[in-house]
Amino acid sequence: VPSWLGGSWLLHALDDKRDAPAAYLVANAMLTALPCMLGLFICQCNNHWVGAAYLVLNYALYLQRFMLTLHVTEHRRLFKREYGALNLVVPYLLCPLYGVPCGLYRPHHVVMHHVEDNRQSGDISSTEPYQRDNFIHFLLYWCRYWVGAWFELPAYSIKRRRFSLLGATVTSEALYWVAVAGLWQLNRVATLWSLVIPFLLSSFLLMFGNWSQHIFVDPDDPRNPYKHTYNCLACPDNCRTYNDGYHVIHHLNSRLHWSEMPQQLLDTLEQHDANDALAFRQLGFFDVGLNVFLGRLDFLARHIVPCGPKQAARTQQEWVQLLKRRLQPIHTKR
Repeated sequence: VPSWLGGSWLLHALDDKRDAPAAYLVANAMLTALPCMLGLFICQCNNHWVGAAYLVLNYALYLQRFMLTLHVTEHRRLFKREYGALNLVVPYLLCPLYGVPCGLYRPHHVVMHHVEDNRQSGDISSTEPYQRDNFIHFLLYWCRYWVGAWFELPAYSIKRRRFSLLGATVTSEALYWVAVAGLWQLNRVATLWSLVIPFLLSSFLLMFGNWSQHIFVDPDDPRNPYKHTYNCLACPDNCRTYNDGYHVIHHLNSRLHWSEMPQQLLDTLEQHDANDALAFRQLGFFDVGLNVFLGRLDFLARHIVPCGPKQAARTQQEWVQLLKRRLQPIHTKR
């Protein structure tokens, strides 16, 4: 963002200067994606090819980086308290352009997923009860999200007696549906390509991402962050996703700044080894999930990086057996 467009002020407003890449991403989306989306309605677009071109271009340019910008800025605020209104831009204004209903990411991910830690009795996005190498089970998991989350998130708030969260969640859901319904009446083609299809597409990708991140869960110790997710190392995705591949580290401390995660991994290698934490080399989460569905556990085993002497002594076949065991459904309520 050039200084004449407020680039210098943007850096000044940041709560942490290390988050400049996130601020630039938000600014660029505001200056390009949002005007293009509004243009579909202003120009009364009724051409599906134009709508499809908008969606493809917007997703190709921003989707992965935006989703992870949303992720890191919901865990740690992007702008200083005195510029608090700016912290609403990502979760409320830009989110629907990428298929995430406004205001629902925080209660679903930050409040529920991290507090419940993939526990099936509390986390509606828990992967525990599924056979995680079964694609049909994944489709059921995805459908539960895009159909059931509207009801299960408020129910979760009631169950945990989080009534302020309940109010915010129900209000966000109502505003989202009113906006979608109103825009649908205004221009169905523009709404279809800017809001409806992005919701279906992004919900699939988000759920496949979460499924893949929590695809290997130790049935004997499912609450242990070292054993219900894994790290992706030397992975190109980490350069675009704020080190999202360090997922064990993230679940151990979701407030840790993304720039500190590699060092934190080095500082906890002994614990990773003792707890049999998985680490894959040069593979991202989608790579891992896809290879599980293809039955290529031997391929995944060859990409495991031992975290210490205990893991280094394990043979490839022993790794395959460990992976198979961590794919089994877990029905305990603990």
